[in-house]
This record gives sequence, structure tokens and C-alpha cells, in this order.
Amino acid sequence: MMDLIVVVIGLVLGSLLNVMIIRLPRERRLIGWPRCIRTGQPLRWWQLLPVIGWLLQRGRAADGRPLPVIYPLVEIGSALWLWRLYELYGFGPLFAYLAFVGAVLIVTGVVDWLYRWIYTFVILGGAIIAFIWGSLVGAGWRELLLGGLIGGVGFFFLYLLALILFPAKSAPFGLGDVYLAIFIGAALGLRHLGPALIYGVFMAGLVAAGILIARRFGRQTPEYLPYGAYLCLGVLIYVALGSYRLM
Repeated sequence: MMDLIVVVIGLVLGSLLNVMIIRLPRERRLIGWPRCIRTGQPLRWWQLLPVIGWLLQRGRAADGRPLPVIYPLVEIGSALWLWRLYELYGFGPLFAYLAFVGAVLIVTGVVDWLYRWIYTFVILGGAIIAFIWGSLVGAGWRELLLGGLIGGVGFFFLYLLALILFPAKSAPFGLGDVYLAIFIGAALGLRHLGPALIYGVFMAGLVAAGILIARRFGRQTPEYLPYGAYLCLGVLIYVALGSYRLM
């Protein structure tokens, strides 16, 4: 029964995250009743139901245009995230804290994937909250502070290196990735920073290698690699595997 309750809460959380994912890039505001991303019409109450609303619309807006499948995936992913946290840690302060960390990562990763952008106020504001909240749940403020500082400094050097190596192109690293590294370090701490980043770096490397091979054979490939999205996914996988433990 508790597992079902956690899943339902996760679906609702995913629906709320979708509001941020949809509205921040398109409308630059969060206040007001949600509107359809295709027609601009206010959504009916049943269209806001997690997953069910998308299925009832058969994945299409009123004008027949398809609705992105990423939105029910966010809701399902959020539900699975909370369920996994409950399985690992039960209900408690750490559960709530990691639910917040996961929410920031999901919003940041999906927005970067869809719109090639990482919102500074979301990720740095999240880093401040994570540092304070994480210290209160027992992660150790020194551990979190060092994680944020080293994550930010390390990725800032990668950002400068990318600017030097790719002066005439869009650099593979942006300042948004630097801010994301600060958040990951401030949320997980120095001890977990490296292992958590490895997952995302490895996935992004595989995709980058695939793009280079495809270009070698004359195939069309995307010009932009949403590096931040892979980092976010990597951290979620790291925690979901049960690798995160307090000192």
C-alpha cells in the first residue's frame, strides 16, 4: 500500500515538474492556469492528470498535432524515482532531501535536452538549498561545500579548455554545465562527486563517439550534445543504484 502511495505522489510530482519544464522556457512564468503547448488553450482538469491525461488525448492536442512523449516519461520517471528512494531509505529526512535533488536534476536535464539551456536561478538556487538542507540531514557542510567548490572549479577549467579548442564553434561545455557541477557537488558532497559524474560522462562520451562515427559515414548528426542532460541522468542512476550514503 505504501509503495502505491509513493508512486502516486511521484506521478503528481512529475506533473508539477512538467509545468516548470513547459512554462519556464515558453512563457517565462509559473503563475496562471496551464495551457496547451500546441494550441495555447487552457487545459481541462482531466488533461492535467499524470500520464492518464496524455493517454486520454491519445498523445495529441485538439488540433491533431502530437504532444511530446517526454512529458508522460517525466511523470513516470518521477514516480520511479520516489519509489526507489522509498525502497532505499524509507520515509524520512533523507528521502525528502533526495526527492528535492532529483526534482532539480529532472527539470534541469529535460530542459537542457529540449531547449539546450540550463537555468541559472534554478540550478544555483537549488545548490544553495541543497547545501543548507543537506547539512541538516547529516551530509556534513564541509563535505558539501568542498563538493560544490571542486565541482565548479573543475568544470570551469573544462569550459575554458573547450573555448580554446573550439574557438569558432559552439563549445561542448557551457557555463550552465559549470553551474550544474556546482549543484551536484553541493548536493552529494565531495566523496560522491566523482563517482556520480562518471555515469553521465560515460554516457555522453558514448553518444559523442556515435556522432563522430555517423559523421564519418556522411550521416546527418545533431550539432549540439546536451551534456547537462547526461550528467543529470548519470547522478539519478548513481543514487538509484544505492551508491549514496551519508558519512
